[in-house]
Amino acid sequence: MAGKIKNCLNVIRLFSYNHREYSFETEVAALKARLADVESVNQIDQLFGVEGSAARVYFEAFGRMLLDKLGFPGRKKHPSTDPVNALLSLSYTMIFNEISSLLDGLGFDPYLAYYHSIDYGRTSLASDLMEEFRAPIADRLTLNLMNNRIFKQEDFYTNPGDGVYLKHESLKRYFVEYEGTLNNEFIHPETKEKTTYRKCFRLQAEKLASSLQNNSPYMPFEVEI
Repeated sequence: MAGKIKNCLNVIRLFSYNHREYSFETEVAALKARLADVESVNQIDQLFGVEGSAARVYFEAFGRMLLDKLGFPGRKKHPSTDPVNALLSLSYTMIFNEISSLLDGLGFDPYLAYYHSIDYGRTSLASDLMEEFRAPIADRLTLNLMNNRIFKQEDFYTNPGDGVYLKHESLKRYFVEYEGTLNNEFIHPETKEKTTYRKCFRLQAEKLASSLQNNSPYMPFEVEI
């Protein structure tokens, strides 16, 4: 959870660096407080509470980072109520599916998890592992797609009672952008070698396996900005 909050902070910091006219001091202070709370909790229910509080603060800041004011009502899912939430949900699903397949291929039982509850038919371990990748991949991709007007209101349609979705032709363009994000090279903050987010999925899964085998702490992926 600490890694997830740190990555959310880094998304805000990167936006602030490029848009100095915006101030996020209140949100940054609140997220830092939630980060400190993570260190003091000792029960899973308490951690859920910290996560929920941090998410509310973060998505308030996220809404302010959307330069094209399409109307972001906060994080809404099942169904997505607007284009921004539709992109977030789609990106989270893409990451989840990749990590789920990876865990299965590496020999994990992906249905057994540590943070997310075990639920029939859900690969909860993939939900655990994807948390640290939400902000640096899905959230930043969504901001890029909307703020650079790669997608506009007309790229989406509403299915009554079932939410908002990308149109078929727009979905093809999304896949190109998603693949570009996953395969873009950057310097890994820990190894200092060139890597990609897709390679980092495997690296983190291997670190989890090593942590289990050696009874050592698991260190989450934290992007440096």
